[in-house]
Amino acid sequence: MFQANEHSGPAIYSANPTPLSGASARPSKPDSGTDATPKTATPASLRRPFFSAFSVKTITYASAAVVIILFLSITATNLILAKTYYQSSEDNGLSQRLTDKAQVFENQLAFFQEIVNHVATQPTTQDILTNKDEISAQTWALQMRRFLPQAMGVALLTNDGRIMGEPADAQPGPQSLTDLARLSQGELAHTPPVHRLSEKTSHFDLVATVYDETDAQIGMVFVSFGLKTLESLLHNNTQHGQKLVLRDGNKNIISQHSLLRNNESQRSSTGKITNTHWQLSFTENNGQALPSFLNLTLFNVSALLLTIGIVTFLVRYALHSLGTDFTQIKTLLNNLAEGEPLSEEFATPQLRETAEILPAISHIQKDIEKKQQLLEHRQLNDELTGLSNRRQFNIEFARAYDFARRGTPVCVTLIHLRDIAQLESQQNKQIVKLLAKTLKEHTRKVDRIARLAPDQFAILMFGMSSEGTTPCLERMHKSFLSSQAQHPAIAETCIRSLAFGYTMIHPYRDNNAASVLKRTESALAIAQESGETCIISA
Repeated sequence: MFQANEHSGPAIYSANPTPLSGASARPSKPDSGTDATPKTATPASLRRPFFSAFSVKTITYASAAVVIILFLSITATNLILAKTYYQSSEDNGLSQRLTDKAQVFENQLAFFQEIVNHVATQPTTQDILTNKDEISAQTWALQMRRFLPQAMGVALLTNDGRIMGEPADAQPGPQSLTDLARLSQGELAHTPPVHRLSEKTSHFDLVATVYDETDAQIGMVFVSFGLKTLESLLHNNTQHGQKLVLRDGNKNIISQHSLLRNNESQRSSTGKITNTHWQLSFTENNGQALPSFLNLTLFNVSALLLTIGIVTFLVRYALHSLGTDFTQIKTLLNNLAEGEPLSEEFATPQLRETAEILPAISHIQKDIEKKQQLLEHRQLNDELTGLSNRRQFNIEFARAYDFARRGTPVCVTLIHLRDIAQLESQQNKQIVKLLAKTLKEHTRKVDRIARLAPDQFAILMFGMSSEGTTPCLERMHKSFLSSQAQHPAIAETCIRSLAFGYTMIHPYRDNNAASVLKRTESALAIAQESGETCIISA
């Protein structure tokens, strides 16, 4: 009845969940008997791509000729425009080069900020701040430092600016603590703030707000990154004859690197780093080894020769590889027949040789994926109510048990629907659906509901105290009886009552999850033997 679940450290990156229902899966081809396709539409078997009338050899050489002609036209146009406008520009591309270099720093900072924002949306982060668990917060900070090797300090902050856990373990510096206090009070600050304590500990800070399920702010995530990550980026983007200087919001130098030639004239420009108060100064020598027009000419000639060589190679390679298409298609069909996944994906067919075969392979693949998704959904959910089934409940219960062991109050409730088997099938289904709807209305998003048997349901209520459980279950039962009485399809003689058995998970007394379930089942058994409405606590 119970399946253990092991948990490791908090996840930093998570993939998007695979849809479980058939409706959310990729649409498959509609049946011929439906009205999904208009009568005036051309049948799929009669529609052919434009290139299906040509052979592989004809398309290959025609494409190569078009590429060469287009490249020659672009090159000639490029040379004319460069001769007319490029040399007369006073800026000579300085602003564009500054923008490109600033973009590199913007992307790096955006990448770091995205990591911090992702950590702030993790359920583990929200749970720690909601429960104000100092020990878990300190453990969480140490784990995050291991998962983020570029981070120098990680911490969780409450709404009043207090750091959860020991500051020494979170490793924010004194200047960071001051800035964090200002940010928590809503004061404006130069972002990202830069702190220079020593050469090894100099860093900049990034923060992200943490929200609960009601979109209310419950705290912040703080991460500091070393300035050395920006110094290497500055060095890699400084070319010969150039100098880059990165400054913070107070115009203090964060890092700089120079490869200028002092015996030549220079020109400079300064721009802002988007979404920050930082600035990037760019200086370069005016002198060049070759005139701009000659450089552009050499580039275009070289690009032309390179393109001709690449096109020639691709033509020969395409003629050789496309000759084996039918052998590859036969292999793919054999793999599908044996239940093996496709080894590669094909784009929309454009050739006569493959236009009639590849769509069939794609259709088979989609049909297999749809059936697999439907099977996965049925394995974890009750088909009648859409609630979790016993298998999914075991997984959720293991997670709830772990939360309870860390100090989060968790109430386990079992519900018995009395005498439901005595009703006819249609009445039975209607009352079960109505009960599932009532349970959803009287529980929170954080709670978990499951249907364990035709007449048995379970609820995992997080943060629920023992004193508040009984009134909550009484309201739930009263609402269920009222819903049955008001439902036009349920006769008065068919109205059924509920029996409840519940217990709290004790973090120190309960040595295993199986004992908790056994205690709850015993409470439910007593409630079933009692009167019409009975709530038993164990």
